[in-house]
Amino acid sequence: MDEKPREKFLRVKDPRKMSTEELFSILLGHGSPSSNVYDLSSQISNFLRHKPIGSITTSDLEEFDGIGDVKAMQILSALELGRRYYDRSKKPELAEMDWDFADLKQADRQRGVHFFHHYTAKFIPQIPSRIIQYYAHRKSVVVDPFMGSGTTLVEANINGCHSFGLDTNPLAVKISKAKTMRLTKSILEEIDDFIFWLSNNHGVLYKPGEISMVDLYPDSGMWFRADVSQKIASILTVIKSYSPEVRNFLEVGLSNLLKGMSNARMDSVTPTLPASSIYIDRKHYNREVNNISRDIPVFRRMLSQVRRMREAILDFNTGKDETLICEPMMGDARKLSSFVDHCDLVITSPPYWSAQNYNNIHKLSMGLFGMETEIDQEIGQNGKSYLDDMNFVIMEIGKILKGHFAIVMGHDESKLTHDKLFQLITSNGFTPVETITRQISNQVSRAKQIKNEYIYIFEK
Repeated sequence: MDEKPREKFLRVKDPRKMSTEELFSILLGHGSPSSNVYDLSSQISNFLRHKPIGSITTSDLEEFDGIGDVKAMQILSALELGRRYYDRSKKPELAEMDWDFADLKQADRQRGVHFFHHYTAKFIPQIPSRIIQYYAHRKSVVVDPFMGSGTTLVEANINGCHSFGLDTNPLAVKISKAKTMRLTKSILEEIDDFIFWLSNNHGVLYKPGEISMVDLYPDSGMWFRADVSQKIASILTVIKSYSPEVRNFLEVGLSNLLKGMSNARMDSVTPTLPASSIYIDRKHYNREVNNISRDIPVFRRMLSQVRRMREAILDFNTGKDETLICEPMMGDARKLSSFVDHCDLVITSPPYWSAQNYNNIHKLSMGLFGMETEIDQEIGQNGKSYLDDMNFVIMEIGKILKGHFAIVMGHDESKLTHDKLFQLITSNGFTPVETITRQISNQVSRAKQIKNEYIYIFEK
């Protein structure tokens, strides 16, 4: 050879441009009395090509003149390291993975900060997490144009990616901001101060006979008993003394408890008043519920909720890359490019073609915090314009995306809307990459009508 292997490596600076024999020559360092290093490397390379790596022993290698036990161990160590790194770099096909998550416990579906607030029809965190791990790299920009309660943003942040999300529902933005809050020493001190206040104020705000109805908002009296209203009002008063981030965080904790502390039927997703104060809860073992006399420990429930939230947000922030951007925004997906100018990955679950009115589902929270959404402006509220609205969203995604687009859609047996959406996306220049069908388990409410959903993945 005119050029020695080491000299060539120094020149090309890339092991992929070296032959197997040349790489072995560098590893061996020298030959034997009967063979030069390159000939010895050729002999070993030829031997290895015809033997399964796992079956080779040091004794096999010591058969070659010039290879002792130390050199044999070095060769096997190099081969094993190469195998391990190769195995780690191989990705199984997404379609080969289990997407049903049928055995997933409820605690895992609500892991970390995801338990902060119930939100109808949200996808489980395992779905966006797996897609992010497969298609994104560290510092990739991940976008969810239908953010909901921020599941995609949370998982993107956990996996070291920047993230942006949009939603037209102010409660969704409020929840997402709480779940992705950047924790500082002063914020933690404020949360602990509230916990201390709550721990020392169980039922001491009023005396028996002094309970009077407090109007939390118009018509709140029909939804909450006087004693419950008074306790909620006292909590809100204290919360107002904290910084905006902590106030939002604590209000989300309170919001999640409202329906369970109200007079609304416990067996209805949308808050609905029972015909009588005493009724039968059809969802929970047909037990009798008495809204007049039942115990509603407002302070104790709030204390438990905030303590759990504190630990979860602390864990979420532990070891966090402070340079990562995580921004939940109030905005319309049909105007996505005016909020985000580029991204590497879009993951979303759009509203169904017959979407529920989130104003109604979360009417207690919306009323308490003075929120509202524009009637009939949410995509899915008007079935006739659904595909046109989604076309605008897909066009907006096409403007900012250079990478992959994953969309989770339920199976529409009657109108085949999922198939029409697929065609709509491809007609906008997206190339189909993967189609995954999953069975939905552990559903709630009217989403039970949809037994299967699709995860369509496209490339732009």
